Amino acid sequence: MQVVGKMTDAEATVAIEIHDGLVKDIQRVEGAPPPEALGGPDLVVCPALLDIQVNGFGGHDLGGEDTTIDDVAAVTKALHAAGVGLYCPTICTQSTEVMSACVSTVARSCEEDEEIANSTVCIHLEGPYIADEDGPRGAHSRQHTRDPDWDEFRRLQDAAGGRIGIVTLAPERNGAIEFIEKLADEGVVVALGHTGADADQIRDAVKAGARLATHLGNGSHAMLSRHPNYIWEQLASDELWASIIPDGHHLPPSVVKCIIRAKGLDRTILVSDAVRDAGLEPGDYESGGRKVEVTPDGRVQLKGTPYLAGSALELHTGVGNAVRFGGVSLPDAVRMATLNPARLLGIDDRYGTVEPGKEANLLLFRWSKATATLEVCETIVRGRTVYSA
Repeated sequence: MQVVGKMTDAEATVAIEIHDGLVKDIQRVEGAPPPEALGGPDLVVCPALLDIQVNGFGGHDLGGEDTTIDDVAAVTKALHAAGVGLYCPTICTQSTEVMSACVSTVARSCEEDEEIANSTVCIHLEGPYIADEDGPRGAHSRQHTRDPDWDEFRRLQDAAGGRIGIVTLAPERNGAIEFIEKLADEGVVVALGHTGADADQIRDAVKAGARLATHLGNGSHAMLSRHPNYIWEQLASDELWASIIPDGHHLPPSVVKCIIRAKGLDRTILVSDAVRDAGLEPGDYESGGRKVEVTPDGRVQLKGTPYLAGSALELHTGVGNAVRFGGVSLPDAVRMATLNPARLLGIDDRYGTVEPGKEANLLLFRWSKATATLEVCETIVRGRTVYSA
């Protein structure tokens, strides 16, 4: 297979030769590209996007009581259409039994479906070891929030076949610091989120091995002390990466810009935090026993409240929003949805840049500089086209 397009940081058209799922060679194209090649000189090519926080999409829930392999397959397919080649299925706060069933379903999906396996990096547990108070808890179920339990986590990891790679928790929970140390020793990325922790608790968590602030600025109190507060503390921690949801609802554009400038281009990660109701028509829905409303402008919120219940964002739209909101270049915005999460997860040796020897996980798109919008044309995972517009 040969893919033709312009790299995000160059004007020259290149031909990318793919063999056995890997990038074999990259050559500059002089004149018309070969007729059998995918893409063309009017398209841009970059790594397929990597979304480390996806709860569901299009009416399919990855963390529901009745989640099936078909749900995982449907979400994976929908993400491919959004330019996402790799992702982390995210399971939120539930009972041990439900969470165990969900991670087991994801694991079986990877074992039975090569396309899902190739697209799944690891499982992200967002909870259940999070704050139980209103605000920091977000839309998570209060009754299932609980203190960290190492034996429970080991059971969940066994059910997942060892695929749990990210755990989002609140460091103020009893036993959290020791729990963070154990997770870090096992190579699991520890993320702070849905927390009301004080400065000392955040510093202790970072010292214990926490590496990420999950959707920074969200899963928090509606009103905070001017300073100190846990958002400032996470912004100031050079050790912490920060993921953000650039949909225009979770964070105002000015806050997106401030977080990117505080964390820098190397430690900011774009995520969708897409939920089951993402991609559905505006209206009222029921999800996990909760009444949820999808508004005409794409906001997902708990019915009758101002509280967000996840996101309807597609990550390719988030890349364009990062350019508009954050004042960054297209290459920098793409990096925050490709190489940065790859570095966090330790897979940048095989993914995150387009170069010989790395996996052929590619996105071909049209870019409108005037509107900062990205139109997905082709998504390729390990040398195979998984979506074509």
